[in-house]
Amino acid sequence: MASVIDYIECPNCKQEAYSDFYYKTGEEYVNCNSCGYHYSATIVNRDKKLNELTDADWEIKELKTPYGSYRIKFYNSSGYNCGALENEEQLNELKKELEESLHIGVQIETVQLSRFVDGKIKIEMIIDNGPEIDGAGFTSEDRI
Repeated sequence: MASVIDYIECPNCKQEAYSDFYYKTGEEYVNCNSCGYHYSATIVNRDKKLNELTDADWEIKELKTPYGSYRIKFYNSSGYNCGALENEEQLNELKKELEESLHIGVQIETVQLSRFVDGKIKIEMIIDNGPEIDGAGFTSEDRI
């Protein structure tokens, strides 16, 4: 499917959010990595033609006041896993899952929590193991 990605002002924190609009279907996804705001309009009934869709064939979700967002960077990965957190309970569950992952040998480089608190974005590093090779050419083993 073809889409248009645009950067917009987040309706929650006013930072930059991205909008992914699928122009052939009308589906849309908006995510803010600064505060965790999320909006999605998704077709749930794919058995109908687009011009036959009714309101009942769509699922609209919006997380207007999220607890925050997270970014996980794994070693040997070029991207990040990102997501929104609805409440502190979800943050605690994420921390528990990260701890379990580390115990079984998952190579996590960094985990960052970003929250919109009192009108400002607050960033907390949950895990910071540093890069495998830093800017000076030292490996993680050299830094131990």
